[in-house]
Amino acid sequence: MGEIVLSGIRATGKLHLGNFLGAVQNFVRFQNSGEHRCFYFVADQHTLTEPYDPEDLRQYLLEMVKDYLALGLDPERSTLYVQSSVPEITELTLYLGMLQPVGELLNIPTYKELVRKHPDNVNHGLLTYPVLMAADILGPKATLVPVGSDQVPNVELARDLAKRFNNRFGHTFVVPEMMRQMVKVPGLDGGKMGKSDADNAIEIKMPIPEIRQRYRTKGITDKERTTMDKPGDPYNRCMSVYPVHELVTPGETDTREIAKACMAAEIGCVACKERLVDSLAAMLEPFQARRVELAGKDDYVREVLHEGGKAARVIIAETVAEVRDKMGIVLY
Repeated sequence: MGEIVLSGIRATGKLHLGNFLGAVQNFVRFQNSGEHRCFYFVADQHTLTEPYDPEDLRQYLLEMVKDYLALGLDPERSTLYVQSSVPEITELTLYLGMLQPVGELLNIPTYKELVRKHPDNVNHGLLTYPVLMAADILGPKATLVPVGSDQVPNVELARDLAKRFNNRFGHTFVVPEMMRQMVKVPGLDGGKMGKSDADNAIEIKMPIPEIRQRYRTKGITDKERTTMDKPGDPYNRCMSVYPVHELVTPGETDTREIAKACMAAEIGCVACKERLVDSLAAMLEPFQARRVELAGKDDYVREVLHEGGKAARVIIAETVAEVRDKMGIVLY
């Protein structure tokens, strides 16, 4: 068996194109290689750090797992679970927290940004979010963590905690590595596509005609290309259309057919957007068909999560028992 791969996603809304291309596509690739042990979870406890509605949390969680399954994650080949189903994760968070200086947490860029965005919601969970994330990673002794660029400081902290624990109590954790190639998927405005900004995102369950309309009206191409006979610059001035072509249009990164046509004024921005949506349709329609089949199967999803939680708990409980023993904690 190769790497132990772990990643999770918060239950804060519907999955979008950025989640699929930047994360879940890699999850499926690792699973299908047959060479790795894969742990993929929904981070419901991480979701509690920001304002939320309890009923939304419950429903989003099930819907996101249906998305996972429809996108190709297989509970027979990957361990799919919910963070809160493994209470040993929160216990490990406590133990790791004893080794974590508060000053380092205060200086993490993601924490500073969240404090700036939500100054009235600076809670303990927000500060210790990276320690909980470290427990997520170190609990199953993950060796490879595919994450977005915004989570790099948190994984670095997990790496530091693994080294700190090993140095003080003896070798226990493998220091996890991050996936080197991380995909950034632009939203419709050219910035990062995120669940918190629905107007900027393309949800993967969105009907293809709606996706087409959103790109027609909101997709940003080269603003300096004022007429079709004027050459464009797809690499530097096309903010939200050509970068997605590079990710979803077959062969584009090899032939650069669309980019060359743009630079030679042989294709207009409208046609470029239409071809992008055609590529997205070819990729998303099989998922959307499978997703419809799962729409009413809440009981099946709960069973998948129940079994996945049991399997994850067995593995993580072994790690926590080892940590307890090395730290001198005895359960009487």
